[in-house]
Amino acid sequence: MHEYPLSYADHVATREVFASMQPTFKMPRRNTIKKDILEMYEVEKPNINKMMDANNSRVAITTDMWTSNQKKGYMVVTAHYNDSSWNLEMRVYLKLCF
Repeated sequence: MHEYPLSYADHVATREVFASMQPTFKMPRRNTIKKDILEMYEVEKPNINKMMDANNSRVAITTDMWTSNQKKGYMVVTAHYNDSSWNLEMRVYLKLCF
């Protein structure tokens, strides 16, 4: 929402705020968050590929690029399609461009 970098999780004040709200919560470090995101991507990628292979409808693909406040470039690819029950579905792939 605010385009904060993952290093935000390592700021002392951030950790103090989370600890004051829930003392038993262990705030993960930025490297842990990054690792978890990449692991989720690796798990979901084959699932999405399998789902798209089974899809009999056409797929509309759109792209968008922008630069964050931190001057990092991003690209998103969005796929819209109808499932077998004619429900509109959407899948998003976000790529950080260095």
